[in-house]
Amino acid sequence: MCGKMGNNEVESMQNMMAMSVYFVIADAFDIDAMDIEPNLNLETDLHMTTETKQDLSESVMDMFNGRRLDFTAINNVQDIIDQIVTVH
Repeated sequence: MCGKMGNNEVESMQNMMAMSVYFVIADAFDIDAMDIEPNLNLETDLHMTTETKQDLSESVMDMFNGRRLDFTAINNVQDIIDQIVTVH
């Protein structure tokens, strides 16, 4: 079964991947995925600790085929989505 979540196949795939990122973040921070907004700051809003950062990093690597996050370029949830979903 395939669902359309965008104007074309690429956009649909990006939107489905972004949803997956939300659930990975929710699991790492032990919060409800529905409470996550793109502009939430990982440190000031979600209170990221060394432990949650490690959990998030490992979960992303597991879920997204070894993808490593560059935390030097991450401030908010949208930054994580951009690193994982955006095609370079």
